[in-house]
Amino acid sequence: MDNVFQFRDQLIERYGSFSRSFVRIAAPDIQAEVGRQYALGRYWPEPLVQINPNYQRKGTVQQLVEQGVLHPTCAEVFQVGKPEGHPQPLHLYAHQLQALAKGQARQSYVVTTGTGSGKSLSFFLPIIDRIIKAKAAEPKLCTRAIVIYPMNALANSQLEELDKFLHGYTPEARPFTVARYTGQEKQDERNAVADNPPDILLTNFMMLEYILTRYDEVDRRVVSHCEGLEFLVLDELHTYRGRQGSDVALLARRLRERLNAEHLVCIGTSATMSSDGSQADRNRVVAEVSSKLFGTSITEHDVIGETLERVTNPLKDVNAIRAELPAAITRSQDIWPDFAAFQNDPLAIWIELNLGIELPVDEPPRRARPMALEEASRHLATDAGSSQEAACAALQRFLLAAHEVRTPQGRPPFAFKLHQFISGPGKVLTTLEARSKRHVTLDAQRFAPGRQEEGVFLYPTHFCRDCGQEYLPVWQSKQPASFTPREIDDIAANGDDDASSYGFLCPLVPGQQYGGLLEDLPETWLDLSRTESKVKPAYKNAVPYHVTVDARGQSGTGVEYWFIPGKFRFCLNCGTLHEAHGKDANRLSSLSGEGRSSATTMIALAALQQLFELPESAPGQPDPRKLLGFTDNRQDAALQAGHFNDFIFLLTLRAGLIGALQDNSNLLDEERLAEAVFRALGFHNLDEATLVEYLRTPKLMGLARQEAQRTLRFIIAYRLLRDLRRGWRYNNPNLDQLGMLQIRYRDLDAFCAEAGPFAGHAVLASLSPVHRMRLYELLFDTLRRHLCLESRYLDPVEQDRARNSAHTYLNERWAFVPDEKLETGRYLILGKRPEYKGKPRTDLVTGGPRSRLLRQIKVAALWQDSACAAEVKQWKDAEWTELIEALLKAASHFGYVQRHPIDVQLAGWRLNAAALDWCLTMDQPLDDTSRINAYFRALYLSIAELLRQPTHPLFDFEAQEHTAQVDAPRRQLLEQRFRYTEKDRKDWAQNPAHEVPLERLPLMFCSPTMELGVDISALNTVYLRNVPPTPANYAQRSGRAGRSGQQALVVTYCAALSPHDQWFFHNADQMVHGVVRAPTLDLANHDLIDSHLQAGWLACTQVPLDDSIAPMLDLEQQGKPLKKALHEALSSPDAQQRALASAQRVIEQLTGELEDSSWFTSNYVRQVIQDAPQRFSKALERWRVLFDATRQQMDMADHIVKSHTASHSERQNAQRRYGDAARQYAVLLKSGNGQNNDFYTYRYLASQGFLPGYNFPRLPLMAWIPARGGVTTTGKDDEGSMVSRPRFLALSEFGPRSLIYHQGRMYRVVRAKLNVGNADHITGNSQLSTIASLVCSQCGYGHLGEPGGEQPLVNRCENCDSLLTEHDWVRELYRIETVETIATERISINDEERQRQGFELQTTYRFLPGPDGQIQKQKAVIQLGDEVLGEVSYAPAAQIWRINRGWRRRKNKEQLGFYINPITGTWSKQDAPDAEDDQGNDDALLDKVPNQRIVPFVEDHRNLLILAPVQQLSLEAMATLQAALKRGIEMTFQIEESELVAEPLPKSDERRALLFYEAAEGGAGVLTRLANDPASLAQVARNALQLIHYRTPQGGTWILNDLPSLEQTDELGNYPCEAGCYQCLLSYFNQPDHEHINRRHPEVLKLLVALANAQVQAKADVTEAATATSLANEQLDAWLASLEQRGLLHPDTLNVAVNQGAATAAAQYKTARALVFLSPVDADTSNLLHDKGWQVLDFCEPARWEELFAAHFDVFGSHEKNEK
Repeated sequence: MDNVFQFRDQLIERYGSFSRSFVRIAAPDIQAEVGRQYALGRYWPEPLVQINPNYQRKGTVQQLVEQGVLHPTCAEVFQVGKPEGHPQPLHLYAHQLQALAKGQARQSYVVTTGTGSGKSLSFFLPIIDRIIKAKAAEPKLCTRAIVIYPMNALANSQLEELDKFLHGYTPEARPFTVARYTGQEKQDERNAVADNPPDILLTNFMMLEYILTRYDEVDRRVVSHCEGLEFLVLDELHTYRGRQGSDVALLARRLRERLNAEHLVCIGTSATMSSDGSQADRNRVVAEVSSKLFGTSITEHDVIGETLERVTNPLKDVNAIRAELPAAITRSQDIWPDFAAFQNDPLAIWIELNLGIELPVDEPPRRARPMALEEASRHLATDAGSSQEAACAALQRFLLAAHEVRTPQGRPPFAFKLHQFISGPGKVLTTLEARSKRHVTLDAQRFAPGRQEEGVFLYPTHFCRDCGQEYLPVWQSKQPASFTPREIDDIAANGDDDASSYGFLCPLVPGQQYGGLLEDLPETWLDLSRTESKVKPAYKNAVPYHVTVDARGQSGTGVEYWFIPGKFRFCLNCGTLHEAHGKDANRLSSLSGEGRSSATTMIALAALQQLFELPESAPGQPDPRKLLGFTDNRQDAALQAGHFNDFIFLLTLRAGLIGALQDNSNLLDEERLAEAVFRALGFHNLDEATLVEYLRTPKLMGLARQEAQRTLRFIIAYRLLRDLRRGWRYNNPNLDQLGMLQIRYRDLDAFCAEAGPFAGHAVLASLSPVHRMRLYELLFDTLRRHLCLESRYLDPVEQDRARNSAHTYLNERWAFVPDEKLETGRYLILGKRPEYKGKPRTDLVTGGPRSRLLRQIKVAALWQDSACAAEVKQWKDAEWTELIEALLKAASHFGYVQRHPIDVQLAGWRLNAAALDWCLTMDQPLDDTSRINAYFRALYLSIAELLRQPTHPLFDFEAQEHTAQVDAPRRQLLEQRFRYTEKDRKDWAQNPAHEVPLERLPLMFCSPTMELGVDISALNTVYLRNVPPTPANYAQRSGRAGRSGQQALVVTYCAALSPHDQWFFHNADQMVHGVVRAPTLDLANHDLIDSHLQAGWLACTQVPLDDSIAPMLDLEQQGKPLKKALHEALSSPDAQQRALASAQRVIEQLTGELEDSSWFTSNYVRQVIQDAPQRFSKALERWRVLFDATRQQMDMADHIVKSHTASHSERQNAQRRYGDAARQYAVLLKSGNGQNNDFYTYRYLASQGFLPGYNFPRLPLMAWIPARGGVTTTGKDDEGSMVSRPRFLALSEFGPRSLIYHQGRMYRVVRAKLNVGNADHITGNSQLSTIASLVCSQCGYGHLGEPGGEQPLVNRCENCDSLLTEHDWVRELYRIETVETIATERISINDEERQRQGFELQTTYRFLPGPDGQIQKQKAVIQLGDEVLGEVSYAPAAQIWRINRGWRRRKNKEQLGFYINPITGTWSKQDAPDAEDDQGNDDALLDKVPNQRIVPFVEDHRNLLILAPVQQLSLEAMATLQAALKRGIEMTFQIEESELVAEPLPKSDERRALLFYEAAEGGAGVLTRLANDPASLAQVARNALQLIHYRTPQGGTWILNDLPSLEQTDELGNYPCEAGCYQCLLSYFNQPDHEHINRRHPEVLKLLVALANAQVQAKADVTEAATATSLANEQLDAWLASLEQRGLLHPDTLNVAVNQGAATAAAQYKTARALVFLSPVDADTSNLLHDKGWQVLDFCEPARWEELFAAHFDVFGSHEKNEK
């Protein structure tokens, strides 16, 4: 691009126009405030400008050769420009020379320089020099260096770069060899690596793991050639965090052991990992992490940083050129005769010293902080004494001109990027006051500014998309009557809750259509079958009614509103009616009508349109016309790609219709419609590029092509007819809504002028032709909009034919999807809708009494000036219905409508689609009162114009997802299409299987898979759909753009409801130029070391495992054990001895790490190796269960297919299920699985935790995605696939009836795979065998029983010793491991965010014993001086259960779980909030088995931390503390919101402590730091205080009394928020806590300030036994002896803690509800126990025991009675 500033301005202008085009606001006060904020550029501030500094150069490779430092051959190898035929000496930077010196001295080192600094050369130069010298001394074939990349794409890219240095050498003459071994190679390539070992091997950590573990002939030879390895390189080592980093660290140690690499030189590249202290301190942090990763000593002296130098005259500073700046700013252009003139230019010097480089006094030069363009202009204007506008223009002009300049080394001196942050507009919030008085704000928070104590809430405000009427979502409480704010899609379960219900408030304003009368309701709500109309029972509770509400939400006084109970169904102002199902967020618009998906789509489209206006690149040059998008969630990437494609499809179709109308005098009929649009889209052209757009096989000829084109015309016509439905795509108004398309009815004026047809009806005969025509337009429009049309395109038989043909001939973009629900023609009836299976028929539209049609005709203006005005005023509904019938009968004689019998007494009417004339109309004016979206109108016209061009890019506009849930061959194809280089196109064309050229892919949405990926040199635009978790991630993603020094733009979209995104939107420079935190690695993790030792054991068995699991098992035997030969080989004593010796050598390298470990013992290694064969077999159990479940599913479906009693539809349903199960069965039995298949043996073993997992989730939940039909990228039939997610995330993401987004489609979770064949499946009464548990109500500790109803035999909590009661039970627990989905629909542009089901999740935990049997738990206290603030309990490995208790807003909170069919595993739609959206049909035969309610759960081992304040805090204080500490931890350790889970203990309505655990695989080591580092928690508290809008005190010490003076304010002195906002503590994910969060809560502020100054100190463990005094034991023994002596009843339990440990009852009698105390009990505890129904028996005085035993014979029994 020539001008990135202009590119950015146009992008923002287009996006701003789009964003503002949706929202229509009727209220003047809201409209004024919104307009003001938009005018200030609130949501798209000026971009940050970042200039890449220049690295200091230190000579060339050729000079080093001359000095004897490098081998002479290096001078030939290391030249640039060789492939182009212009070899030049390679200049080296200072850091590359330092790296060379370290490498030649055989010292390990790490390079921490920026993007574009030649980090790769920093290790390749010493490695290649060493290789050349070694080969000259001893020409031995071996691999001397292994380079590990985090991604294959990076290895591929590096291989291409190294090939450039080898250009010109014949293969046998190459001075060094390099090969890739990443798992994507063909077998002959793998053999070549084994036969001819390369000097340098490029691989990834997963492949290296495989070749060390697999006993594969080729792998073994590759490994043997690496014996005595000299160099190991880890690229981007700061990204190795959490479990993945720990796995790589263990891999490095195993590699050293396996290869006998005693003198291994370890080299890493990294970002700087700290900003505190001196350069030496920062280097020390990098050195510590590197030493831990490599297992070797790396000091701060071995860390090589960047050495920067000025590119302008170093003798001049800003003061020296200040006088010259005014002239430089006002000059008309920037031209320099030579580079020296540029170096002395005053603007060049000013820009470099302000935007490029900083010169600290005591430290070397460093990168300057990026600056907003506005801020830079202000500084320049100040220094130059000019206006800010002139300075801004000069800055832009200069940077663009300087970009064309080249340094003597051929690089631009000021390569720069713009970083544009855009915020989602979010919401308008208002108070419940009159329009002129209410407070209106765009800052999302709970209270009106300054009115928190008064209790004045802010209410989210949404707007009718048609008229702009405002609506406020609320909760309505009955006692007392009040209204509180609600998130729009936060709804209660079906049926009203006794305590509260949900709905909307709508202010009463003059002119509203709804006035509270019966006739103001939609006609479908009314029962018209009786003489007197009344509301149908289904709508009785949804009728809006009048309320008055004050500013505090109290009912009874204040402003008048309508309250709409339940969902939003129709607009009270304009009458727009909505269907029963659907989301309110789609029906009403927020501040902007679009969400994140629409915003992303429009920004991407605007960027691509501008990029494709650029001229094509010269031959051989890469094409920059592409956009790379990033998102942190793989399902979001799938959603976004589908959203973009749907938008482009509709845009193309509608623009094609406009073009067709323009080409046909603005008029088309149905007969010519499809052909005209077909031609307007250019599909009549037979060039390859056009055929590729819609044909599955572009080489189709003759009749086949004609059939394909005929089908395509049919589909085009159907889509256009369906597009006439009003508002069915909310964020993309159709041409009818835009006033661009009018449907007229052919010759209607002539027909209405005829008198004959109307002679039989007096009123119609008396009307003028104009009036009659108006009546017909109302009638025909109703028929058309409801698709009551007689058309072949709405005929189900024709549609099925087209569907089948499309599947054969057309590609997915244009074809009907196999399971797409197509609209068919409906009928207009004039009576009551008959029912089908108890529900009104959906194919019938009523037009009779009380219908909307009848109302429209009644109120039509034509009656006022007609001759029969007085007569019709007296009419009842029957006469109006007769009028409509007369209109229809008259029209039927002229062929406008057709009559069809529905049943004996009912006829239906359809409009003949052939009578429709499609007319292009542009006569509706666009002014402020117009409801027309001007942005879309202009967009469609511009795209229609684009389609007229001989060549246009519209068919190239396509998006795809690039994530880990896309299989590897498809990902490689996507990368090839995205790069689209000449080489990619040639490689594609050379494959004879490819019939068509490689298709360009200009837009790719990636999860972080591409973050470190392919080097796309031409890419200059990157889009981030969310703010990345860390500055390191941001640097990697933004670094994809401008890698060749070209101008670049990085756009980041910040979600309005994400505190992380909003914080960095307001502090963007902290993301662009922020600090990268050092990753925390936990190498003493038990599971981690187990898996690596087991991998070593497997390698030592020397058993080659099959690629698939089935061949290893004896499937005919009970339990499917390992085959005998395999079992014997794995258990061989020789293998055990080899494995033991190898494991001991690995463990020796971890001595320092394991010293303080509580679980490690001297016998540990021997035990792991001894148990390995049994653990191996156990790891295959999940596969066995899946196999049995799938087999049973096939048998059950087969039984129904063959059943004589099953209906046709039941058999069809069963047949579909059988096919689906058979495909799953085939996947499980499939042989020759590739490495990327979930059931590839080694990958599967990693997923089960037996082998190292790296970044793959351990023990994931799996979802079966059914086959889509067609073929995969490898040319094989699509078999369906499994998608995996970490189990704690998947419990909700794959929960009952959740939606999964995958490759352009949505899939609904409909079944759980039941664990058939297991003890925990079916009991004798056809019920699933579930687990019962007790969760302590005092501390949240879990006590789980066994499958089959075996209940936990405890009555006191094992953790806190509290009494467990009936309320602590959680029954019917069932473990879920695999789910099945069905395809629902294509992702459309209505899908703004992933639809998430609202589940209530609960976490319970158990501490685990170590090898010595002692519970692994360490305690610490948080201490401030002598005061103890709280207690921290940390468990390095605890068992955590995550329980899905049910829908969050279910009616009965006491009823847990979901209904499931215990035979088929189908989730019941009973209780499901989305049941109305799904018309699925379960098999009736199996429905005879009653549904069972189960509570799904998953379990895993995790480290956890419990923080309990000493002082009991209120619920509000604990909720606020939880949010503050969670956000503080996320910011301190740079982890994602989803990586850390924080929950209250024991439960959400009773909070005594906070539970933290890391959801990410293996964790990021954060909790270990908090528990063991005295200062970490204080840093978290300090960051939390900053997050809640307090400035850091000058001295760094936080003091409670100073907080008021430290609170942040804006330029007007206003505080950022009252109780909480989306910049501080509120988040999409903690919405249930919003009502409790208050950042100013005095208890929280006091505690946070104390924590900020406190330290965490270890506490010596004190056993429970030691705390009990011997005196108490003696008393109890004496009391028990007395009891025995008298023959009285013994207690159920002894030593029961009560009232949270405040006292201990010596004995408990459960039946009599009595507690015995041998020491005094305080009054509060006594009263509490009395209130709970317990007798408190005081046995403190032994002298009174006899008397008390007798007095309470109901508890102890009597002596006499017991003797009998």
